[in-house]
Amino acid sequence: MPPGFWEKLKWLDPFFYIDKYVLPPVKSSSEVVQWAVFLFNYILIAVGAFFLVGGNFFVIAIITVVYLYLFFVERKNAVEWSINLFSAFLFAFILYYFVLAGILSTSAPLVIVYSGSMEPTLYRGDVVVLSGSKTFDVGQADVDFPIGNKRLSEYAEVGYEKNAKFSLRQAALKINGQEYRFDPNGPIVVYYSQLRGQDIIHRAVLKLHAPDGDYLITFGDNNPGIDEDCPEQTTQCISLYPIKTTDVRGQHVFHIPLLGYAKLLVFDDLPRLLAGK
Repeated sequence: MPPGFWEKLKWLDPFFYIDKYVLPPVKSSSEVVQWAVFLFNYILIAVGAFFLVGGNFFVIAIITVVYLYLFFVERKNAVEWSINLFSAFLFAFILYYFVLAGILSTSAPLVIVYSGSMEPTLYRGDVVVLSGSKTFDVGQADVDFPIGNKRLSEYAEVGYEKNAKFSLRQAALKINGQEYRFDPNGPIVVYYSQLRGQDIIHRAVLKLHAPDGDYLITFGDNNPGIDEDCPEQTTQCISLYPIKTTDVRGQHVFHIPLLGYAKLLVFDDLPRLLAGK
């Protein structure tokens, strides 16, 4: 390594600027100003985290416990810790919503798998990296009529086949007398389900090309039926209608096994356990 190589790398560390330009003036301020900074950091992190995770009050409770610990136990370094925590939160926000989102061309570059519906391809707690590509390499069915806001049951019949795990598993659609088999190797996509109120990570198994646009039929690898199997007068499904390709939030690039499992335990499993659910 050339002389001073590691010394130059410090300029790439965002916390270097916090230590050099933020902490000194705060530490030289009055005690009242320092605790005002401490309180301000707490409010910003609590409010920001609350909205970013979908209005989960348990997040605020955890942040409050951390700041109470700093105030009563680590009081000597509490203000410095609060500044570093806020800085870490801010840097993570910028990295996620501006850097990664820009590189991958999607507002949701990373998502965590919440269920076992995609096993054995994806497991609960896996972190999936997404791209914003709207090109889907999957089998296509050409439909000569608009299908937006139409339930699949209005114009298609679902076909079944025997399966080693399920006695019968959906395997095809019949439209206008022609059968279209589901593609078991279609791309894994993420879309938002209004019925479930959450992102769904499932495989696109068929594309419907219609006069009013392109739509996807999606299917969990570990499920017996497609997400859009939602007959009239029923909402016991994942999506009322096929997913318009322009509404897909992202497409699977690769995933990191179990990296997000701690987040599920702390922010999902623990709150449900405490609530007795």
